[in-house]
Amino acid sequence: MYLEEQFYLYHFADHLIQHEHFKVLHFNIQKNELWLMKRKWRQTKIVRLIQQGFDWKNHLKNDIASLFNRIHHLERHIGGRNVEIYNVYISRLEPVDDWESLKQPIQLKSRYPLKMNVFYITWDNRRREEKRLLEQIQAKTEYELSLPQPEKLESAVLQYKYKLQHAIYNRNKQVQQIFSYGRPIVTYVLLYINIVMFFLLEWFGGSTNTETLVMFGAKYNPAIINGEWWRIVTSMFLHIGFVHLIMNMIALYYLGIVVERIFGSLRFTIIYFLAGISGGITSFAFNQHIAAGASGALFGLFGALLFFGTVYKDLFRQTMGPNLLIILMINLVFGFIVPQIDMGAHLGGLIGGYIASAIVFVPKRSQIVVQIGAFLIYLLAMMSLAFFGYLVNLQWMRDMFL
Repeated sequence: MYLEEQFYLYHFADHLIQHEHFKVLHFNIQKNELWLMKRKWRQTKIVRLIQQGFDWKNHLKNDIASLFNRIHHLERHIGGRNVEIYNVYISRLEPVDDWESLKQPIQLKSRYPLKMNVFYITWDNRRREEKRLLEQIQAKTEYELSLPQPEKLESAVLQYKYKLQHAIYNRNKQVQQIFSYGRPIVTYVLLYINIVMFFLLEWFGGSTNTETLVMFGAKYNPAIINGEWWRIVTSMFLHIGFVHLIMNMIALYYLGIVVERIFGSLRFTIIYFLAGISGGITSFAFNQHIAAGASGALFGLFGALLFFGTVYKDLFRQTMGPNLLIILMINLVFGFIVPQIDMGAHLGGLIGGYIASAIVFVPKRSQIVVQIGAFLIYLLAMMSLAFFGYLVNLQWMRDMFL
């Protein structure tokens, strides 16, 4: 019976994976415990299958309580605001005392409410409990158990275990490939250029000297109006003061390495410069002061990671997502509070980086319609901002000199 229960567990799990599109969330081969997950819109369904029996109802209740604690620690991996847990025990016999009351949905009060339904499958009640489970998960297909010959049971169970382990291995390998597609070559080149340019500024008059900044290509609106549009790009490599340089270079090092590993060097370069240009033009349109720095391009790297999150939603949520959003919010709030910060460049870079990422898309994937649409949006937005900035700054100069 022990092997039959194991076979049933893995056979049923395979049915949910193959026909109901569940994915493996967790697998403990020693305990014969398997967690499957399916996400649809904002609803997340988790089926926990385990070969385990209990003699008494209280023992079962204790396991349910400990399971709620485990789920609480897995919330980051599970995600979603509407989570339902289907806790399925597979055993030879039911508890001695009455456990029917545990069939009622159990609600856990947490940040996002969790609802658990308990199922206790034995050979005597299998069809009844099985039907109840399939109805509650809204299964689209019927399940039929087909047991192999007794002498083939063990090898059949081993095959299912190997199949699951192989699937998990391939998934982990794919995740590793996603995060290591490229090598951070361009990031180090950009770090070198920015640092060299800072010391050149210091050598020729100081990085806080207005004349030196303008001479080396800082964003200077009157000069841009007179045709020096190249300042939008050159200003990305200049920094005003040592603190400004250090803060941006630390951000470039950490963000750049991650984004370049995910997108590859070519895509990273395109995202970085398109975001920097977007930030520079936005700054030109809304900020009349002299400005310089890589902040627009750096916020564009935030935008790139946000776009990555729209393509790989679960992976983003389970890895960098929560921390990235917190850091981004802190930077945005800090930017609005401190008046010296050029929020036009930051917001323009953030949005520009997101759109630029949609243009180049993530490696090994493409959506031509989305990419063309993103390119046209970027082009139209930059032309509109440049024209708006030209008119605003022209009027500002007239007011200054009249």
